[in-house]
Parts: sequence; C-alpha cells; structure tokens
Amino acid sequence: MKTDEHGKHAVIFERERALQYDSQVRLSIVGYEAMHQVAAEVLVAALADQKAASLLMVGIGTGSEVKPFARYAGSAFQFTGVDPSPEMLDIAREKLEAAGLLERTSLHACELRDLPRGPLFDGAQMIGVLHHLPDDDARIALLREIAGRLAPGAHFVIGCRVGDEPLLRAVEEQRIVLNGKPPEVVEHRRKAMASLRIPASDAEVFALLAQAGFTAPRFIFGELQFRVWVTRYEPSSIGA
Repeated sequence: MKTDEHGKHAVIFERERALQYDSQVRLSIVGYEAMHQVAAEVLVAALADQKAASLLMVGIGTGSEVKPFARYAGSAFQFTGVDPSPEMLDIAREKLEAAGLLERTSLHACELRDLPRGPLFDGAQMIGVLHHLPDDDARIALLREIAGRLAPGAHFVIGCRVGDEPLLRAVEEQRIVLNGKPPEVVEHRRKAMASLRIPASDAEVFALLAQAGFTAPRFIFGELQFRVWVTRYEPSSIGA
C-alpha cells in the first residue's frame, strides 16, 4: 500500500507517542504498575470459582494492564482488548508476546461499539478512559456498552481522574520538571488538562455507573487525582 509523505510522518509520530505513553503516565501516577497489579488481583479473586474466564479490556493501550495477569491468572483466562489506536496496539502486541500473553489476547483497533458481538464476558476493566470523554451522555453510552457485553453479576474495574485540585495539580507538574522535562511539556499538559471535562467527584462517577446498571463501587487504588474502583453489573439495579 502506498503512503504519501504526510501519512508516513503521521504514522511515525503516533508510533513515537505510543512508545512514550507508559513513561509519561508514570509521571502522573506514581505506582502505575501497582495500580495494574491491584486491578488484576481483584478481578482474579472475583473469578476464583471459575476455571476459565473471559475479560474485556477497554482502552487497552500499550497492554500494560494485562501483563500482571501472567502472574495472578491461570492459563484459561482469555482477554479481549479494544483501543482506537493501531500504534498503541502494536506496542501492546510486543509487550504481551514478551509476557507470554499474546496467544490468549485478542486485540481490536476500534471503538467498543464497533467490536462484533459475541459471548458475554465474565469481567471487564477500563482504566484512564472515562475522563477523556466529552460529556455525561458519551460516558453513559460507553458504560452501557460495556454493561451490555457483561454477564449479570460480572465485576468491572474502572479508573479515572477525579477533580482538579490546584495543589495536587502542582505536584503532578513538579514531577514533570524534576524528571528533566522542558517547560513546554508542562504547558502542553496544562492545555490538555484544560480541554478535559474531568468528573468533579467520586459521586459523579458513581451516578454514571448506576445509570448503566453497576452497583455501588468499592475503592481499590488511588494516587493524587486518579482513583480506581471495582463494581458489579446488576441489570436489575437500573432504575432502582
């Protein structure tokens, strides 16, 4: 397939962004690996009575969140990862192959709504996606899309940014500077954060989850302005 010069530069740029993603997010979330470890431990514990399980990973990115399952989950666990960035999934393939997980992970470069329907999943995870959506309508639509692909009673781990406390934002920016990044990186981040409509509180996130049929969440990990919970899909709870 022929690619023009502009297209080649775009692909290279996206590849570089994907390669830098994990190192960048570690500046914002100290304990990035621990967060994914805890999420994996919780989902595996929730499925302890099942010999085999299928997990949906929404916004799988570079695959870092799947890697801990190599230690905590049995070989009968299967993963379906969805992410709109082909470049991110290229990195994910490399990481998951190195971790011995690629053979049981199905990766799809698309939005979740475009993923073909199949058997219901036994659990799901979505970390770092919700706060990027533009409004509550888009968030509820995505959460309902996830819910519609889960077996009743399935557990769901969700993590996102919550609130915008100036002191905590200053800590995040200080980390960037202390790691040798130039001032323009901090300024770029400020503009990116200003463009987001970040949930203002835990209660706001919980209300969105309730509208999609998820039960009251339990807190499992937090660092500055990023929080992770586990909830459960109960269709009967909608409108209760």
